[in-house]
Amino acid sequence: MNINLEVRKLPLAEKSRIVEYLEEEESWKKLMSIIPSTLTEDYRSDISLNNPPKYRSEHFHIIQNASNLTKRFCSEILLREWATSGRIRPALGHLKYLLEKAQLFHAADFVTVDLLKQQKTRPTKGPGAPIVLNSEEIEDSETKRIEKMLDAINYPSSAIENICKQNSVDTNLNYTTKEVPKMIPKIVISESPEVEEAKPTFNVPVVVQNERNKSESDLIKFSKSLVESDNNVPNKIPDLTSLLESCPSNSEHGSSSSNNIPLVVEDISEDSSSDNIHPNISSLLGNSSEVIIPALSDLSPESSMSSSSNFPALSHLLGGSDSIANKTRSCASPLPNLSLNTPLPHFTYAQLENATCKFDQIPLIEGGRFLGSGSFGQVYLAKDLFNQPVAVKRLTLENAEVVQIDDRVTKQFITEVEILSKYKHENLVSLLGYSCDGLTYCLVYEYVVGGALKDRLEKKELIWTERLYIALGTARAIAYLHTAYSTPLIHRDVKSANILLDVTNKPKLCDFGLIKHSLNQSTNTVTTIIGTSAYMAPEAFRGDVSPKLDTFSFGVVLLELLTSKPPMDDNREGKRSGYDDITPLLDVSVGSWSANEINFGQKLYEIAQKLFAGKKQRPLMASVCSNFMNLLKNLH
Repeated sequence: MNINLEVRKLPLAEKSRIVEYLEEEESWKKLMSIIPSTLTEDYRSDISLNNPPKYRSEHFHIIQNASNLTKRFCSEILLREWATSGRIRPALGHLKYLLEKAQLFHAADFVTVDLLKQQKTRPTKGPGAPIVLNSEEIEDSETKRIEKMLDAINYPSSAIENICKQNSVDTNLNYTTKEVPKMIPKIVISESPEVEEAKPTFNVPVVVQNERNKSESDLIKFSKSLVESDNNVPNKIPDLTSLLESCPSNSEHGSSSSNNIPLVVEDISEDSSSDNIHPNISSLLGNSSEVIIPALSDLSPESSMSSSSNFPALSHLLGGSDSIANKTRSCASPLPNLSLNTPLPHFTYAQLENATCKFDQIPLIEGGRFLGSGSFGQVYLAKDLFNQPVAVKRLTLENAEVVQIDDRVTKQFITEVEILSKYKHENLVSLLGYSCDGLTYCLVYEYVVGGALKDRLEKKELIWTERLYIALGTARAIAYLHTAYSTPLIHRDVKSANILLDVTNKPKLCDFGLIKHSLNQSTNTVTTIIGTSAYMAPEAFRGDVSPKLDTFSFGVVLLELLTSKPPMDDNREGKRSGYDDITPLLDVSVGSWSANEINFGQKLYEIAQKLFAGKKQRPLMASVCSNFMNLLKNLH
């Protein structure tokens, strides 16, 4: 078969063999976990920062449920789904590469040798390496083993005679035989002398399960033994039963009686008396007389986590319901349980803590991980989550104690995860993952090393031609949000602080906390006014939300690119488009703004003026992109 043959076109017999191999120990899960979203034509398709996994954890459950309903193999369902999806359909080359990467060598050898007629490509080292054996040595050793077993067998003479008669063999052969006994010998069982049990030669205490007394629980007996040994203990220890009954953790875990808690303690050290099977509790804690026995209330769930006590919470010892309920979380979390519709991977809060050095607050320029903060949270540099550094945005909770599903920060988080996972553009910061099982919500983004446009303009580090292409890239990002799907996506916070620059000064629009779906191109009125006032269109203060809001905000960014000045300035207030000529405000320190006898600064200003018009006269961002493209054609 050809390596280009698509998996969906495999003959049924060959496909059944692959399914058989993938069903071994549920090997199909290993294959499914490394399938990338997009396949390459060179067959070496790997999961990377720009090519996330095709299947999420819920897809495994979907396949297993479908297998139970249809009575078909899970691997058969996986191959059919994978083989018929994607722009580049999976071929035998893709299947061979992924099987070898997953170390599924049975299936990989079948595809390589039987289907593609190629040599095996096993690794030279490790569990997958082929084992070379000498066949003659194996045959010789096996023959000797069988002969040794046969020589050790003594057959009855009558059995040998019958065999010889049936096969017409000479019965005078010299066989080593054993006479069959004519009667069964009497079996005599003698009583073995009693042997004293040897005492252990070590002094390590051993805990042994005592036989339960049906009339009295071990806990009650243990409490009584403590009371009886009161004279030998310097400080009187209260009855443990009363402590457990008064302990607040009992009511929390629904314990109605201390008898329900098994307690098995026995001291079998050499000095222990046979009359008293319960040891002194101080002997279990060590020989030091300075050992302090903590009160049981200190072990309750209400005890402070910052306490220096090394004893675990009593709720974990008793197996309380609270500990069971939180098994799915990596730490105690005030967040609600969310089921998000997204292909993005979920990271545990502990993973993000490790990747950011526990959300290190030291700025990156000083050797820390802190990148910056905004109105919605803080951003940190994270390593070891992907093959390159990423940025983690840690959202600020409105109420750190309890977070409801209807809280603003929860809605913002759900919107940002579910919607942005569908939008991919070179001028948008990519959302790579999320976390919702810890102390707050977290979002994992592509890390853009160049910093914010706002800071770069203040330092005047960008020449005028770079500013033209930054304007074009930002316009393309906004137009993509407005037109990628039938329902426009409105950013609502377009500003220079939310435009990041990479190493080549390519702009990437970020911070999508205020994004909103517009049901149609017409007005969508809301009651909450949010955004940055210096960039907001007049209708935004009336709650009128439409894609034209982003158009107006982009006009303000254009003025920043032209003047290198912030949007808020008392001397310029109310004069965004009040000049016919931009020359008095144009920042000529970054270049002449002229080429091929064209004043690009003035042309850019004329575009910006149109963006400040009334809502109905304001152009759409797709039209603005076209104007930019026509203008930049004259640059070279």
